[in-house]
Amino acid sequence: MIPKGKGLSRLGIFYKKSRTQKISNKFYSKALCYKAVFSQVKFYNINFKGAVFSNCSFKNASFLNVEFLGTNLKSSNFTGSIFKNCIFSATLLKKSNFKGAKFEKCIFINTNFKVAKNLNIENFNNLYLNHNFPNLDSELISLFNKYRFHPKLHNYRVLHLKGGKLNSITINLLISNLGIEKCKKGLINLDKCLSSRVITSYELYKLIDKASNLSI
Repeated sequence: MIPKGKGLSRLGIFYKKSRTQKISNKFYSKALCYKAVFSQVKFYNINFKGAVFSNCSFKNASFLNVEFLGTNLKSSNFTGSIFKNCIFSATLLKKSNFKGAKFEKCIFINTNFKVAKNLNIENFNNLYLNHNFPNLDSELISLFNKYRFHPKLHNYRVLHLKGGKLNSITINLLISNLGIEKCKKGLINLDKCLSSRVITSYELYKLIDKASNLSI
């Protein structure tokens, strides 16, 4: 649970259309929407952890750097939507319609695709039944733990989960894309790049990648 007043964005739309066509940099944990219309809306860098979107319309919407962690998307319509650099983990897709939807560089973990309609995931996406934790040396673990209580990271559980355990989704993303040594260098310099809150794994990956190119 996110501490009260610590950057939690609010999104509650029922039986109506979204007033905005672009939604970005929001932490919509446990948001609740029913029969809402988000057709052609552009979503960028959004965390929908534990959110519920029941019977909603996302026709021709686009999703970039969006995380659906334990998100309920039952009976929602994603016809013609585009997903890039998105993460689906334990996402509920029963009776959701993905006709004509496109996925690029997305990660699917412990998510049942068979209950969705017209869901076709091509080879340039990653599918996992479970996400095993990678082997990390003591130096890298120490560098990660340096940011356990960082105010720009701690409240959004991107790097560390409740109780201090490292987030396996984020760690796997970082190691698979950056490698051990580049990740270490990026973590050493990360403070120089943390100008605002970090709410998604892909956002943290981009910042560590940027920091790895700075001089130590």
